[in-house]
Amino acid sequence: MVSVEAVKRDFSRRLSLNRAIFKSPYWVLPVDVGHSNYMPVGRGLRSSVVCGRWMGFSVCKNVAEHDGVSVGGVDCTGKVVVRHRHMWCRKSSCPVCFIRGWSVRGARNIEGRFVKAVSLGLGEVEHILVSVAVTDRDLPESVMRKKCRKVLFDRGIIGGCMIFHGYRVDKKRDVLVWSPHYHALGFVVGGYSRCRECPRKWNCLKGCGDFDDRAYQAFLNDGYFVKVFKARKTVFGTAFYQLNHATIRVGIVRFHAVTWFGVCGNRKFKSANVDAEVLCPACKSEMVRSVYMGKRHIVKDVGHVDYVPWFVFDEFDEDGNPNFIDVR
Repeated sequence: MVSVEAVKRDFSRRLSLNRAIFKSPYWVLPVDVGHSNYMPVGRGLRSSVVCGRWMGFSVCKNVAEHDGVSVGGVDCTGKVVVRHRHMWCRKSSCPVCFIRGWSVRGARNIEGRFVKAVSLGLGEVEHILVSVAVTDRDLPESVMRKKCRKVLFDRGIIGGCMIFHGYRVDKKRDVLVWSPHYHALGFVVGGYSRCRECPRKWNCLKGCGDFDDRAYQAFLNDGYFVKVFKARKTVFGTAFYQLNHATIRVGIVRFHAVTWFGVCGNRKFKSANVDAEVLCPACKSEMVRSVYMGKRHIVKDVGHVDYVPWFVFDEFDEDGNPNFIDVR
C-alpha cells in the first residue's frame, strides 16, 4: 500500500516539473488502491532532460483585433499576445510533455483522420461514451476494449476511435477510483440528430428504433451503458481533452491509449495532413515566431510557480522600440 508521504512526494515531483497539473483533478488527485498495473497519463518519470526545454516565442501583433477582448480573465486590449514554444517528447507517461506534447500531437492525428473520413461521406463525427459493465471491470484492458468495440457496433456505431479511461473522480473522497470506460469519436448509422432534437429526450419511446432506443434496450441485456454527448465544437478539442486524462498500462512500452475500428480502421484509408497552427487565443490569427528584445524578465520554465503558457505584453518598450521582432 502506498503511504500518504509517498503520494505527497510524487505530487511535489510532478508539480515541480509542470505547474499546469493544478488545472484538472485528473492531474492532481491521488489514485485509489488497486489496479496498480494502470495509471493516468502524465504520472510516470520525465523522459529526458530536454523535455519542456524552451525554444522561443510565437507572437500575435494584431493589436487592433485585441481591443475589448478578454480571454480567461486576461484583458488583451492594446497588447500583443505571446506564446511560449517548448520541446515536447512523444510519451504519454511524461509529466512534462503529456499535455502540450503527447495529447496535442495525438489530437491532431485524430483530427486528420476524421477530416478524411468525413470527406468520404461517412457522416458527422459524434462524441460517445461506453461504460464497461460492472461485472466486467476487472477484465484485462484488451478484453474490455474488444467487448466495448462490439457493444458500439451493436448500437449502430460503424467506426471511429476509442480512448481508454480507467478512472473517474470520487468527489466525496477526493481520489481517482477505478471505473473503466471508453470515450469514442465516431459515426452513428443514420446519424444522431433525431435523438438529439427529440422532445422525449431521456424519456425515450420504446420501439422508435433510433440510437437512444437501441442503446437502452441493449443495456438491459448486456449492462454496457452507451451515451452520445452534446454536439462537439471541434474534433481536435474533444480529442485533446479525452487524451490528456486517458489511462495507460504500466510496463508496456507501446500501449495504445487510442485504437481505431470499423470504417475508420487503420487499413481503410490514409489520413489527411493537418498543419500545426499556433493561433492567437484573442483573435485566432496565426502567430509568428519572434525574438524578444526587451529587458523585463519572462519566466520560461514550465515548472516555475509564475509560468503561464501565454501572456500579453507591451508592443513597444519605454524607448519606443519593439519588444518582439519577427523571425521569418
